[in-house]
Amino acid sequence: MRLVGLVVLLIFLKDGRAEEARPFSEFERAITTLVRGAPFKVSVAIKDLTSGEELLINADESLPIGSSVRVHLISELYRQASAGRLNVAEVRPLPESARTGGLGVLRFMGKGTVAMSLRDYATLIVTAADNTAANFLTDVVGMEAVNTSLQRDGLGEIQFRRRAVSRRLNPDAPENVGTARACLRALEKLHRGQLVDRATSDAVVEILSFPEVGYVRRELPAGVAFAGLSASGPGMRCDQGIVRLAGRPYIFCVLLAGPAIASPRAAGQSAADLLMTNCSKTAWRYFAGRVPRTAQA
Repeated sequence: MRLVGLVVLLIFLKDGRAEEARPFSEFERAITTLVRGAPFKVSVAIKDLTSGEELLINADESLPIGSSVRVHLISELYRQASAGRLNVAEVRPLPESARTGGLGVLRFMGKGTVAMSLRDYATLIVTAADNTAANFLTDVVGMEAVNTSLQRDGLGEIQFRRRAVSRRLNPDAPENVGTARACLRALEKLHRGQLVDRATSDAVVEILSFPEVGYVRRELPAGVAFAGLSASGPGMRCDQGIVRLAGRPYIFCVLLAGPAIASPRAAGQSAADLLMTNCSKTAWRYFAGRVPRTAQA
């Protein structure tokens, strides 16, 4: 499977100038060939935000989305700010109850020494995958409020089920889940300015566009923003976001799940990592080749 997928990828990408003539159906076949025969579950939802064309593969199966659920945590923060329930510029001290292990920088800070704006906590969620910042904002807005808003928006397939906890100490903690199609729809609402209004949506997109390390971002040229989040863990990978390509923006959502997926700390690039990278490369080259010449000027 890996050799066939690589051959297809090389044929599809060998001449970027030829991309202008390639129809969406050919891009769809390239992605389908890449994911066919993978030793784990694969769910794909990619949308051309200019033409409206969608590529959906197993897009309605509920799979783990891990910490990428924080897209909706940040959205809820700004939703409540727009309703006057809080102010994202308000400076709040970090409570010890939010501190947890894993990724992030706040867990290393001294007791009682950290205070910053709610917006800054959200920024750390994106730029440092900060678990402590995520726990604090979860306590501020309420996990149930996030899920209620998702239900109200017709996105009930996305479920925020747990705070950030140690997997080693809490092996049975429930996983955050969603479908690729629901993740795509939520991101499209942000792109269309439908999270409350244009200003609120743009504020969330701005935060999500801050740099972080992810499969999609690694394959994008400098200067092309990705408004989204990545998540990885034993048995799962997830990348979801808006690739803000001038003249041809698109949504990229790929979810992988299964025991064959190695820990993200394992040595070398796993089959899951390679598949995610190749899907990202294939999508970028297809959409970059369809940017109108006027947008390239």
